[in-house]
This record gives sequence, structure tokens and C-alpha cells, in this order.
Amino acid sequence: MNFSLTEEQKMLQDNARKFALNEMLPTIREYEEQRKVNHDLTKKMGELGMLGIHIPEQYGGAGYDYTAAAIIWEQLSYVSWSQTLNALGHSVLAATILYLGASEEQKQKYLPPLCRGETIIAVGAVEPAAGSDAGAIETKAELVRDEWVINGTKNFITTGGTADTVLVLCQTDKSLGWKGTALIAVDANTPGFSSHPISMIGDLAGDLCNLGFLDCRVPRENLINKVGRGLNVSLHGIDSARLFIAAGALGMTQCCLDACIKFAKERSQFGKPIGSYQMIQDTIASLAAELMAVRWQVYYAADLKSKNLPHAKELSAAKILASDLAVKASEQAVRVHGAYGCTDDYPVARHYRDAILTTILGGTREMHKLTIGRELLGLDARS
Repeated sequence: MNFSLTEEQKMLQDNARKFALNEMLPTIREYEEQRKVNHDLTKKMGELGMLGIHIPEQYGGAGYDYTAAAIIWEQLSYVSWSQTLNALGHSVLAATILYLGASEEQKQKYLPPLCRGETIIAVGAVEPAAGSDAGAIETKAELVRDEWVINGTKNFITTGGTADTVLVLCQTDKSLGWKGTALIAVDANTPGFSSHPISMIGDLAGDLCNLGFLDCRVPRENLINKVGRGLNVSLHGIDSARLFIAAGALGMTQCCLDACIKFAKERSQFGKPIGSYQMIQDTIASLAAELMAVRWQVYYAADLKSKNLPHAKELSAAKILASDLAVKASEQAVRVHGAYGCTDDYPVARHYRDAILTTILGGTREMHKLTIGRELLGLDARS
């Protein structure tokens, strides 16, 4: 693995950072205060080719690898992980699922407009009793002649209120377990479909909803892949989402570190900058050292994924380390800033709210530790 970025990667990194600073930063406070989604970001990202970074050009994507994608996701999250998630998260999760699991006809139907920023496709997998245990889903899909009839609920669905289409993970036969699962595309204007916004501790500029399906009827051909492959196909997208979360956590950590450095130089106490005190320098130096190490773990996982090599434990490790570091960095950044860190005048409060969400979305640290343990020992953990 080459530990130096190529000139092209540096260009992507620079362009993404400029976009974040010029297009996201000036209005992020306004959107968070109003709890509104900045829909213009998705359109602008589509115009610049930032959507579907890892999707081949034949389907409207940019055709880059996952390392390039991680670089871009990190830079955008430097300003706001919440806005990055809501502006392009569907191009990570739904687009990956469609690219790896859909028919050629479905790819041509859904991917180009998604990559252009013209449509948003959400994924409905999580339910009240099915989070990490996605195989426990209860949402039912019954084939009645040439239509799927869908009934059930989905929880904590990103862009659930603004999506044009939702890929719904359903159960066709509970007795078959995961072998009975199916992934079915449901348009938001389908009778019986409903969305209900929910509030979180973070993601203030986001669109997080619970979804309802009451006798939703969709054409038989809306099935993605085939019955029995619903969970497996969904996991392709979830794998990419974990990389997105890890990369986003890097961006938040870097922003918190930069904010601490700037504040420690400008803020004086007892006649000298607080950055001259050993405890402040220890905090900043420790965060910088951890960030250097974790960043390369994330990029390493991205590199393995790009090469289609086994990467489960490496990506789980990256996700654990990066999300935990984002929480630690934002908490320590708030303390370095003192009372100022608890206001929205500085970026650290925003990252403090959002960072905790990265430890849950895409699987908890406990679930990822089980993945690493199973990979290393070849044994499933027992309670």
C-alpha cells in the first residue's frame, strides 16, 4: 500500500474541502437552528460528480475507488457529518446496493438520476426489533398476482421523508429466516406509504424518519435481485456505509483538532496563550497522534475494499476506532474551548452532537468487536 496520496487524490481532497467550506459552512448554523435539510447540496454535489464516487461511469458515477471516496467523505464531514450524510448518504448505501444487486434494467433506471442528484433513494432495513439483527425483520411482503403487498414499519431511516423511492427489506416467509428476505423498491407516492420525522441528539440538519407501510402495492418487477437475497444484497450497501461513517468520523476529528489548535493560540489565561500550558498541549498532541494512526486504518480498509479483498475485520476495526475517536476528540475539544465550546459559535459543539451517532449507525462497537473476534478465532461468540 502506498502511504502517499496521488496527485489526483490530492485534487479530490482539495476540491471536497473547498466545497465543504464554501457551500456548507456559511449556512450550516442556519439549517441546524431550523432543523432543515439543505437540498441544494445534493444537486450541487451531483453536478460536481461527488455522488456515486465509487459507481462506474456507465451508470452515472465517477468511477473512482473506495479510497478516493473515503477521502472525499472525510473532507465534507469536516464541516458537517450530518449534512454530508443527508446530501450523499443515499449514494453510498442505496447506490451500492443497486450497483451490486440490481438487474441491468434497474441499474439504468435508478443509478444515473441518483448520481446526478435528481432523485433520492433511501433504504429501509432497521425496525423496532431489528437493528444489528437484520434477519429479525417483521415487515411482510406478500406476492398477490403481479403485485407485492407490503405491511410493516421501519425506524431511523435517513432521508426517509425526502426520498423519492425506498428500498424496503421485507420478509416473505418468516419460517425461512434470512432466506425469506426480499428487497423491494417502493415509490414514496405509493398509497399506504407514510413517513414520520423524529428528532435525535444530533443530525440537526438531517432528515431522519420512521416509515409506515399499510397495504402498499408495488409491481412484481420492483423486487431487487431475488427472494432469499434481500439481506445479503442489503449488506453490500451497509458495508460501504460503514466506510462512510469511519471516514466521516475522521473529518469531524480533524476539525475538532484544528479548532483546538486555533483556539489554544488565541485564548489567553494568566497572561499567556492556553496552548503554552502542558495539559492543553498534551490533549492536542494525543489527539493528533491517534488521528494519524486511525486515518491510515480507515484508508487501509478502503484499499482492501477497493481491491475486492477480505476486509471485514479491518473495516470493523476502522469503524470502531474512528467513531470512538470522534466522540473523544469532540468531547475534549469542548473542554479546551470551555464555555465557548458549548455554543454554536464554534464547530466543536456541532461535532459533539453528531459524533455519538457514528458509534451506533452501521453497527455498534460491540457488534463490530464480535465480527473481529469471529474473524480471528473462527468461532461465533456465545453469551
